Amino acid sequence: MLAADAGLSAGIFESLRAAMRSKLLVYGDRPIGVALRPHFLERKQFELLANRAELVASALERVAAAAVESPAVMDEIGLTPLEAKLALIDPGFSGSAITSRMDGFVHRNQIKFVEYNAENPSSLSDQEGLNRLLFALPEMSAFAQRHRLRQFSPVERLLEALLATYREWGGKEIPRVAIIDWDDVPTANEFVLLQDYFLSQGVRTIVCSPEDLRYENGTLRCDDFAIDLVYKRIIIHELLARYDETHPLVRAYVSGDVCVVNSFRCKIMHKKASFELLTDEAHQGWFTPEEQKAIHLSIPWTRRLRDRATFYQGQRVELLEFVRRKRARFAIKPNDDYGGRGVYLGSRLNESEWDKAIATAIAEDYVVQEAIDLHTEMFPVFSQNDWKLQPMFVDTNPFLFRGKVCGAMVRLSSSPVVNVTSGGGETGFFVLEPEA
Repeated sequence: MLAADAGLSAGIFESLRAAMRSKLLVYGDRPIGVALRPHFLERKQFELLANRAELVASALERVAAAAVESPAVMDEIGLTPLEAKLALIDPGFSGSAITSRMDGFVHRNQIKFVEYNAENPSSLSDQEGLNRLLFALPEMSAFAQRHRLRQFSPVERLLEALLATYREWGGKEIPRVAIIDWDDVPTANEFVLLQDYFLSQGVRTIVCSPEDLRYENGTLRCDDFAIDLVYKRIIIHELLARYDETHPLVRAYVSGDVCVVNSFRCKIMHKKASFELLTDEAHQGWFTPEEQKAIHLSIPWTRRLRDRATFYQGQRVELLEFVRRKRARFAIKPNDDYGGRGVYLGSRLNESEWDKAIATAIAEDYVVQEAIDLHTEMFPVFSQNDWKLQPMFVDTNPFLFRGKVCGAMVRLSSSPVVNVTSGGGETGFFVLEPEA
């Protein structure tokens, strides 16, 4: 349909980019949308994706519970002493990750998850916004008349989850909410969209930085705004790199005077080494049969990369020697970082480059993960003046709110490291429902 449209011109592409800027669908100052069509999953595919994501998230909650019961598990995963100390504090509600995102890949009926963003995921507002913009194209409107399309509202579900968690924490009235992150993050525009929606629903909300907080007489404040609930978008290790446990947010949290979502306990699940506990045979007794099956089918073998012995497919191996010898099978990535930074794909490196990657990993804190088979899909990608069908790697990343999936973030990249921070883009997302 797009190929038959002779009217697709540079003016339309610029209109799309201008609309993204005006609707704050940008990463920094870069419009996030790069394709003229959304990503589609059939209903059965999406139901499988949601079911697997919910089971894996449930299994990771069991990992967090085990770590709280046995703090040695936190050391095994790689929490710092202060991260572990804060993780042991009861947040006042059940669930270590209230809002999260499972980053994964869907190919037919195969689902593979490579990371779990348990800190608090970005891009909650992107898919709804991109979906609306794509409907400005006549081809999209015509397609929607011929097919039943289901879309989602992660922002609406986010607010529901925050309010439900606040009530579980013991809050009675509608909370005063602070969205907290650094002032200069490239996702700051999303906070404005979230604030606008929360305010439209009668929830007083501000956006502020950790520098703006003070804690006095049992109340956390940002300037004169008293805070009941913190929607914590700041990454824990970045906060603790600048501040210690005397920071106002940490003190208020420790004292139980503010509800913090996600709590500091989420760091247990956010570390990529948590996938080792999912895939290590020694810990399978922690999980239900359904969770074990989801882990087996959807979680790649993962280990913290150190000089030690472990098991791979039932065989005992010396980890460093094995990873060095079988580099095409593996990816190496930081245990606690984001944005695709520091990821090494063995299949794309020569022997010398792989040895350097291993040396970096040993000196710091990395995991090794079995690489998954990636498949490209053809997308109509537009540039300044033209568009073309282009093979793109696609990751489909379901959002979870209190353990239940609502929608997904979809990223596109010409590189197998699919990440907006690393230069990729996004597109909209719909589920194709069966015809009535």
